[in-house]
Amino acid sequence: MAESKRSFLDSKVLGRLMALPLHARQSMLGSVSGKHRSPVRGSSLEFAQYRKYVPGDDTRRLDWRTWGRSDRFYIKEFEADTNLRLCLLIDASGSMGFGPSGATRLDYARKLAGTLGYLAAQQGDAVGLWSMAEPAVEIPAKRGATHLGLVLDQLSGIQPLGGTTLVAALHASKTTTTCGPTVR
Repeated sequence: MAESKRSFLDSKVLGRLMALPLHARQSMLGSVSGKHRSPVRGSSLEFAQYRKYVPGDDTRRLDWRTWGRSDRFYIKEFEADTNLRLCLLIDASGSMGFGPSGATRLDYARKLAGTLGYLAAQQGDAVGLWSMAEPAVEIPAKRGATHLGLVLDQLSGIQPLGGTTLVAALHASKTTTTCGPTVR
């Protein structure tokens, strides 16, 4: 890791936060097994609930013990766990350069985004980065240490210049789902 480029990551803070897992408040749709609840129900490892049998349901998922006790058919549903796609949105407009050297708004945004990205990557989640200014940085969320290194390198290179493109980016995010659910 290039320490001069990634000086915004504090090893003491990371060490203290590593014991705290990141959990999504809402169910996440993902393609890889992970630590977060998925809205998808079906055959999995963790029991979620019983529901009444509806004609057309897979009879292999019937709970015969419940039928034996109640003379009613119930289906066992299970909840799958999935991965999170953490999208880091950074405002890189000129106003983010406000403050003394080393303590600007952008410096604090880098520290927060870098720490969250590092923690998410350590628990196997995908991390992406978008800057809301010109020139825009757009890195789709992916998993892996190499990709995290790319995100951190690009995060260190963002400079506070020009106006924000936040409104345009939010309008574009309504029409595209390149990152999935966003964590802010």
